[in-house]
Amino acid sequence: MAGCLLLVLPLECLGARVLREPGRIAAAVLPVALIFLVWDAVAVWAEVWSFNPRYTLGVSLAGIVLEEFVFFLVIPLCALLTYQSVEALTRRGRRTRGDVEVHR
Repeated sequence: MAGCLLLVLPLECLGARVLREPGRIAAAVLPVALIFLVWDAVAVWAEVWSFNPRYTLGVSLAGIVLEEFVFFLVIPLCALLTYQSVEALTRRGRRTRGDVEVHR
């Protein structure tokens, strides 16, 4: 997870501007993370799957290991950074070519 963050955090310098709006990050990431964490908790409780303690830190809440919580926060953040960077670079490219930018 740290590697994912280290790879995408420089995208903020390319114009992603995601980290400057923590409220919007929370609104985009937390509802989805909550749904999947509840889903995980139900699946662990029903013994559909489990987490091997050999490969985790051993910290858990409601049967969900810390790594799972981190996963559901880090991966969407990386996706937002990547998406916004591509959008910013595309916008910048349109402006340099003289194309008209249309706001939706």
